[in-house]
Amino acid sequence: MEIAIALAIVVGATVVILNLGRFAEKSPFPVSGLQYINTQLKYQVLLLCVALVVLVAIYFVNTTNFLAFLSVGNIAASANEVSWLGISTGESWLSLGTSLAFFITLATSTFIYLQFRKSGCSLRLLFPYIPWVLAFSLTNSFSEEVVYRLGVIVPLVGSIDTAYILLISAAAFGAPHLRGMPNGIVGALMAGLLGWLLAKSVIETSGIFWAWSIHFLQDVVIFSALVMGAVNEPVARRSD
Repeated sequence: MEIAIALAIVVGATVVILNLGRFAEKSPFPVSGLQYINTQLKYQVLLLCVALVVLVAIYFVNTTNFLAFLSVGNIAASANEVSWLGISTGESWLSLGTSLAFFITLATSTFIYLQFRKSGCSLRLLFPYIPWVLAFSLTNSFSEEVVYRLGVIVPLVGSIDTAYILLISAAAFGAPHLRGMPNGIVGALMAGLLGWLLAKSVIETSGIFWAWSIHFLQDVVIFSALVMGAVNEPVARRSD
C-alpha cells in the first residue's frame, strides 16, 4: 500500500513537472530583458506549487516521518558502508557530505562543460544574472528534493527495506533527466546515482541538509550554463 502511495505521489508530480514548461513559456509579467529568466521564474513558481502539494500529501500519509525528515537532521551522523563507493562504516556525514559535494559538483561541471564547450559562451556574460542563478538553484533543488526524496522516503521508511527506497528514489530522479539537464542516457544515470546518494543522506541523517545542499550546488552549475547559453544566443546571432 505504501509503495503504491509513494509511486502515485512521485509519478503524478513528475507528469505535472514535465508539462510545466508549456505553461511557463509565456510569462505575463516580465522581470528581465532575458526571456529565459522570465520563463524560468514562472516555471520555478509553478514547481514550488507542485512541491507544496506533495508536502501536504506526505504530511497526511505519514506525519511522524514527515516531521522527522523535513529538518536539517544530524549532519554529522554515521554513514552506512558502501564499499564500491569507498564509504566505510561509521564515516561521518560531515566529512562524507563535504567530499560528495566537491566531487559530484566537479563531475557535473565537467559534464556540462563538455556539452557546452563548442557554444562559445562567455563567463563574463553570466555576472549580471548570478542572483537569478542562485534563486533558481535554491527553489529548484528544494522542490525536487521534496518530490524525489521526501515524496519517496516519508511514505516508505519503516514499511520496506532501505535498499529498495534508495533504488526507487534513484529511478524516479534519473528517469526525467533523459530529457532534462544533464540529459540523455549518461545524464539520467548520473542523476540516478545522485538521487541514490541524496536519498541515503536523508535517511541516515534524518534530514535534508546534505541532499538539499549538494543538489543546490549542481543546480548552480546547470543554471549558470543555461543562462550563459541564453545570453550568448542573441550575441551569436548578431555576430553572424
